[in-house]
Amino acid sequence: MFIALSYSKLNAVRKEKYFAAKSMGYSLANYISSKATVLNEGHIGENCFILEDNTIQPFVVIGNNVTLWSGNHIGHHSKIRDHAFLASHVVVSGGVEIGEQCFIGVNATLRDHITVGEKCVIGAGVLLLSDAPPDGVYMGESTERSRVPSSRLKGI
Repeated sequence: MFIALSYSKLNAVRKEKYFAAKSMGYSLANYISSKATVLNEGHIGENCFILEDNTIQPFVVIGNNVTLWSGNHIGHHSKIRDHAFLASHVVVSGGVEIGEQCFIGVNATLRDHITVGEKCVIGAGVLLLSDAPPDGVYMGESTERSRVPSSRLKGI
């Protein structure tokens, strides 16, 4: 069986269905795109969904029920715990640990050797440079519109 659910309720719905299937005796399959680069000797749990253009470097450990949307970089010696969801183009530097039930948004960057506690939400475009305690919400700055209209720009 494969449980194909999103990150709703901070991955809790997918986690609940995962454990329900396990209690009924189902074995759970993975989907790993043939266009993903997986260099971690298969240290990937069950019910994982790994889309195209993910790079999973050596010595990475990916837990159960993890979703890696397209285009992520998972750096060497990192660990992604169970029931996490990483949106597209996330950069996880080397030696990072991501806790259970985390959501990491589009284009987020996590520096090397930090720990993201369980149930954290790291928003789109966030640059995380230090440890994130459990249950944290980290949001990036939104870009504001310039007072200069585009018609006044030269050379464009």
